[in-house]
Amino acid sequence: MRSPARIDENMPRCYFLTVCSASVVDQQSNNVTLFNIVEQINVPPGAPPPPRGQIPLEVHAYFDVPQFELGQSFDVRFVMVASTGLETPTDAFSHRAVTSRYRTRTLGVPFPPVAGYYELRLDWRYVGEEGWRRESALWPIAIVEATMKTEAVH
Repeated sequence: MRSPARIDENMPRCYFLTVCSASVVDQQSNNVTLFNIVEQINVPPGAPPPPRGQIPLEVHAYFDVPQFELGQSFDVRFVMVASTGLETPTDAFSHRAVTSRYRTRTLGVPFPPVAGYYELRLDWRYVGEEGWRRESALWPIAIVEATMKTEAVH
């Protein structure tokens, strides 16, 4: 079991978090290109939640992992957090970093029960632990009820 001091001082750290509609990884350079960065999602008024309660967008999270933590499994979940304290999380996903720079691409932004302004946050924990650690990295997202504009017929 890990000592609490070791966990607090040396742990995976999320240094970049964003949402986009698509991405590609260049096979030659291993660089990532993100397409259509998303900060606002327009939904029809009273729209039902999307399948599985997730908006089909990509969430990218990039981590720094201390050398001695390589190979250690950890869980990640994403949480939409409202200023009211309302939180809507995803299921947990297990990861294991094999390099000190580790990146994830996950499909699905949790769909909150009400429209409003949110922060997408990232929680993580070592596999087998109960509690979650919330990272300081965040991505602002507005869920806006918007009606379709209709053009006047002449």
